[in-house]
Amino acid sequence: MATPAARERTVRTETTPRGAEADTAEPPSSLPALVLDALEMGAVALDRERKVVYANRRIEELLGVEPGALLSLPGNRVFPGADARWLKGAARESRDFRIEAGDRDLTLRGESVPMRDEDGEVAGSVVIAEAISESEDGEFQKKIDRLVSLGELSAYVAHEIRNPLTGIRTTVQFVASKLRPRDSRRDDLNDVIQELDRIEQIITGLLMFARPPQAKSQACDVNQVVERTLDLLELQFRDAKVNVARELAGDLPLVIADPDLLQQVLLNLCLNAIQAMPQGGELTLTTGVRRYRTRRSLVDISVTDTGGGIPKELMEKIFDPFFTTRSMGTGLGLPVSVQIVRDAGGVISARNNAGGGATLRVSLPLPAEPPGKPEE
Repeated sequence: MATPAARERTVRTETTPRGAEADTAEPPSSLPALVLDALEMGAVALDRERKVVYANRRIEELLGVEPGALLSLPGNRVFPGADARWLKGAARESRDFRIEAGDRDLTLRGESVPMRDEDGEVAGSVVIAEAISESEDGEFQKKIDRLVSLGELSAYVAHEIRNPLTGIRTTVQFVASKLRPRDSRRDDLNDVIQELDRIEQIITGLLMFARPPQAKSQACDVNQVVERTLDLLELQFRDAKVNVARELAGDLPLVIADPDLLQQVLLNLCLNAIQAMPQGGELTLTTGVRRYRTRRSLVDISVTDTGGGIPKELMEKIFDPFFTTRSMGTGLGLPVSVQIVRDAGGVISARNNAGGGATLRVSLPLPAEPPGKPEE
């Protein structure tokens, strides 16, 4: 973060004329507002009473609020735990603020500086802040990038194992065919074949992780993919005593994705959710749109269960290849899903719910607006 220098600084503004009441302050004129809205960092102006008189678009997007929603709020509501001295710009050190913004957890690093009018009188303060971590696409995306080289290695290893594995299976089956039907050694050889099948399953997952199928991208109706996925899993839901709820947004915009691969992702997420509820429970599929004014909007598909949630110490590991809490799992379902969504320009994020259970969310970008069409 490019923080202001540690030396004495002033920010001159015409926001609050000398002698005017703080709560009647006007927002910056149009040109300064455009400049502030273009920043990749959040900017919040506070009056003498440490209430918000201006917030730029970036801070509104980071906090997931509607335009103007922060106006008149106390500064310590926007930056939880901030004391009056820091909010006034008297304490110059940068501070980190852990914030729950809707269904995201992020950390904002901010620095506050005094704001003075043309006569040098303190009119309030300005807080400049940026996200130093964000569960959706910050550190998580960096981690995914580091897995690319692992995927390339996995492809090589999978190919090298698959060839001799085929020969071993053929030999075992041939030997078993020479034994009498009641020979106890047949059971032993059948156990060997089952383990070979499991190795084959791991190899198939490895190849999917390393080189997902070539996507056949097209305009895709997310709600239709959700419905088709739930239809395929109807029997599993019934056997697992899992009730399914749908909260699908109407008039959902189309996204550019491969509907078959997207269905595979949702199958993985739903099956994981079923396994997280061994005694049964409720699974909720939610779709919706998050619209931004300064960057591309997203279509979200959320899979929410009522299981035990994800242990805090495992949250960073669940997308790692081969990480699994199931004795017969391969630990490749989520990594493969991440690769598929990533290739479509999206991200997968995970969080625990306040009331119990966990939510995994697939976020896909809306297609770029046609030239000349105003951004919403």
